[in-house]
Amino acid sequence: MESKYCYWQFKDALPDSDRKKIKRIARKSGYVEASTKNSEQKKNKKDGKVRNTDVSFSNDEYLYDTLTPFVYRANEDAGWKYDVDYFEGDQIARYRKNQHYSWHEDGRGDHFAAYAANADDKNYIGKVRKLTLVACISNGYEGGDLEFALHKPEEEENLILQPKMEVGDIIVFPSYVSHRSTAITKGTKYSVSMWSLGPPFR
Repeated sequence: MESKYCYWQFKDALPDSDRKKIKRIARKSGYVEASTKNSEQKKNKKDGKVRNTDVSFSNDEYLYDTLTPFVYRANEDAGWKYDVDYFEGDQIARYRKNQHYSWHEDGRGDHFAAYAANADDKNYIGKVRKLTLVACISNGYEGGDLEFALHKPEEEENLILQPKMEVGDIIVFPSYVSHRSTAITKGTKYSVSMWSLGPPFR
């Protein structure tokens, strides 16, 4: 699947007060070592070569109210207009030196990728991840770049895009787009992610 825009960016969208509150929510929830999911949204064994970071999960309504308007606006402005009707809980990630998340997709979009009957939330069942939101909520770090890999039939290699992400910026993109967070070389990076759900693509 190919779209005119593979991501939609909002510059300086989250003020310092929001960023600080999100970090407080994460500290209250606590951080754990991150794991990954396969294409059928089942947890894989932890693999530091693929993903090496700590994450905090939250269903705080403040996060929902703050972040979902950006998903809806990007869905319209980027021309995707995907059928979105639910959101997963938010994930706040903490990347320290040498931590990273290698190439992956958050969702595939077909019926095989739909959440099964044993999903954590009954509202997930039968749905797939449609759009991913990533917000940068810290500065003072080096590395940790968000990159996208796009397959172009006329090119031998994937096209790698690296949008400039600064503190307070938000990016929304289709969950089937391959992306990664490069390794941190200095400091600590904090980011927050949110996934919107809807029926599989037809």
